[in-house]
Formats: sequence, structure tokens, C-alpha cells
Amino acid sequence: MLKGDDVIIRKDLAGRWYNAIFSRYSVRAYDGRSVSSDIRCEIGQLLDGFSPMCKGARAVLLEEGSSEILSGFMGIVGRIRGADLVLVLIGDASYPDHEVAVGFLGEGIILHATSLRLGTCWVSGTYSRKAVEARIKLRDSEKVMAVSPIGFAKRSGQRVGERAMEAPRVLHKRKPLESLVRGLPMEDWPSGYREILESARLAPSAVNRQPWRFTVESDRILVSAARFELLPMAARKLDCGIAMLHLEAAAGATGIQGEWNLLSNPPGIAEYVI
Repeated sequence: MLKGDDVIIRKDLAGRWYNAIFSRYSVRAYDGRSVSSDIRCEIGQLLDGFSPMCKGARAVLLEEGSSEILSGFMGIVGRIRGADLVLVLIGDASYPDHEVAVGFLGEGIILHATSLRLGTCWVSGTYSRKAVEARIKLRDSEKVMAVSPIGFAKRSGQRVGERAMEAPRVLHKRKPLESLVRGLPMEDWPSGYREILESARLAPSAVNRQPWRFTVESDRILVSAARFELLPMAARKLDCGIAMLHLEAAAGATGIQGEWNLLSNPPGIAEYVI
């Protein structure tokens, strides 16, 4: 089990990221404006991690090449265009939980960018790996697992009076919390459990599959990968890492202290011990 104050997301970051959970959405159209050097520097401080839960993952912020990297086919929603920066998320396969670490690290950075009023979008399959690898030197055990554009969301040309309307948000439905949890009945949950589990429920995931399940006990919450999923286990573990970041940020913001215990028996991923 990870122990000590240094394993907890800093309280100021937890509160900031918790608020960002409710305003984050996937942005695919950007206006091309440059992100200031001060903001780039602030994001840069998170790239190597902010918790031991990030061990096995690192991130690189690319300041050029977004049009080549994000040129993949995006289906009916279209390609991602106009982003100033590209966040590249890298896992080190020599660590057994690197997929979880990538999700945890990446979502912390993405929520931080959201708090700075920047747009983002998790992209795990429809980007050019060749274009990424041409710009980043990877170690032998490393692999690129996902990217995200970072920039200012494009606004539509339509105006109401003098106010420009923001481009429509790409919102996704989420499964009801009741379908994602088991264990202790909801009426017996300790104070604050519903808030942190609702925050985890809002986490983004590949094709919005929400491949996580939570088992609630009086002193812990177990995070598991959903069974019988079409997504490979690596993708499910990455998505569970994203949900775990939401869970811990919400716990920290609402005054609940806990520690992560990583598990080695899939589909069990980790337990948050209160």
C-alpha cells in the first residue's frame, strides 16, 4: 500500500480538479490561438507526475505538429483541428500498472488544463503514432498510449447581440451510478461516498464504455475493470486510472482521506482505503 502525505494529491490541486470535473468536455474544434508561456510552464510542472500513482507514466507537451499528429479519422464528429499544443502520454511497460498510471497522470493534467479554461480531448487510437514518434525519443520499454490536444475551444460565428456563442459541447450520457456499484447498500454509505463515486462516474473513457465497477465497503472502495468488455484489458486499466483520479480528487476536495492499494489480480485494479 502507498502510505504517507506525499501520496495524496495536494489539497489545492484536488479542489481545483474536482471543480473541473463538472466543466470538462471533449473539444474537437480549436481557434488556433497560442497558449501563453506561463500556462505552458504551469502545465509542464505536472508532466513527470504529482503522485506515486503516476509511476510508470510520463507526459510530453509538444508545441508543434498538432495537425500531423491529430490527422486521424474521427468518424461523424470530424477531425480535431486548430489545437496549439499536443499532450503525449507515455507508459513504461516495465511497470506492471503503467496503464493505470497513464490514465491517472493524463486526467490530472487534463483537468488542470480545464481549470485554466483550455479545451482537451482524450484520443487513444485515431492519431498518427509515426508523427508522435518522430518528435519524441522513447525508451525501449516505453510506448505512446494516448494523446490530447490542448488549446482554446473554437467559438461559432453566430452571435446573440454582441456575445459570441461557444461551439456546441460534445456531451455524453453516463450510466446511472446504481449500475456501476455493488457491495454496501447506498443508504448505508458513509458521508461523502456518493459525491466521490458520482465524480468517478463522470470520468471519460474510450468510446464512452465506462469499463469500471466499484465495490463499496464501509472503509474502502474497490475499483475493478468491467468483465465481458470488448475493450482490451490495457484500455480498461487506462480508463480505470482516469476514474481513480476523479475519485481521489473528489475525496480530497470533500475532506475524505484515503490511500491507494494497487491489486495484482484482474479484474481488480485498486482499492481506495479510507
